[in-house]
Amino acid sequence: MEKQTAIASSCLFLLYIATFTEVLEAHHHHHRHNRHGSVKLFVFGDSYADTGNTGKSVSASWKEPYGINFPGKPAGRFSDGFVLTDYIASFLGISSPVPYTLRKFVKKSKLESGMNFAYGGTGVFDTVFGGPNLTTQIDFFQQLLEQKLYSTKNDVVNSSIALVSVAGNDYAAYFGNHTEDFAVVTKSIIKQLAVDLERIHGLGVRKIAVTAIGPLGCLPRMTSFLSYQNCSEVANLVSIFHNQILRQKVEELNKETKKSSFVILDLYNASLSAIMLPKHHQGYSTLQINPLKPCCVGVSKEYSCGSVDENGAKKYIVCDKPKLSFFWDMIHPSQNGWHEVYSAIKSSLRQLYL
Repeated sequence: MEKQTAIASSCLFLLYIATFTEVLEAHHHHHRHNRHGSVKLFVFGDSYADTGNTGKSVSASWKEPYGINFPGKPAGRFSDGFVLTDYIASFLGISSPVPYTLRKFVKKSKLESGMNFAYGGTGVFDTVFGGPNLTTQIDFFQQLLEQKLYSTKNDVVNSSIALVSVAGNDYAAYFGNHTEDFAVVTKSIIKQLAVDLERIHGLGVRKIAVTAIGPLGCLPRMTSFLSYQNCSEVANLVSIFHNQILRQKVEELNKETKKSSFVILDLYNASLSAIMLPKHHQGYSTLQINPLKPCCVGVSKEYSCGSVDENGAKKYIVCDKPKLSFFWDMIHPSQNGWHEVYSAIKSSLRQLYL
């Protein structure tokens, strides 16, 4: 019995590696030419940026129907396809960086575009979901530099950009238990985030893009209580305050570096404009497709996207037009949603080359 279990585990792991290799090859096919030179992208954060670090045993991102639009099967992304990391890599003209947990299972040439240290469910601090927090993710990065995975420090300095997409999960505890003033919570988060951003820069990363958090009150987890008809204004105030303090801190950091090393990606207004402004896609508009309603949901409250019962029967439903949805599940944008956001933040991404 133990031998059969070991064989089954080995087969699952090989399938895991094979799936990721297919994803890499697909990206390589689309992004052979790096139009901005030999740039590297180092990614830190949570499920909005994770492309396969979170373990298969604990993450829905490795279960059907995740990945149905790209790469066609579950591959560790919390979406039906591309996530923020993929679009930014596409903008840079490189393959999406290899997840940190898979670095030893791919050819060294695959590491040339950088590395993704983001884990779903994580935050600036430890969260209720577990996983390495932002400080620990930067530890991983530092260890690889010390091991000279990238040939010299100048190799990183001259051709690197970091994406830091984090903080949404840090507010999960706040929404669950209002024992602290959210202003105090926010200032604590931003203070530590600033320390982490400075540390990444100090390790040699030339430019760092940090996300302003999206409208928390528009997440389906919040709007479900309002029949997906309206965003929660109270929850959105948390996002607005967080982003206001973040902007102040980033301005301070840029004055210190004197090089405008830090760029904010405004996910809040990008998401809000995509959700609120009617758009037309293939004859359909957001007047016909509710952008606040997730595409993939559990059949009842005890289930979620990707759930199955003890017999393996699906306990979720997927909308008819996932490629037109903004939200994929109760927390995460769909590939289309991320594309809408990406289109809105392109001007900010161009600042990474100033």
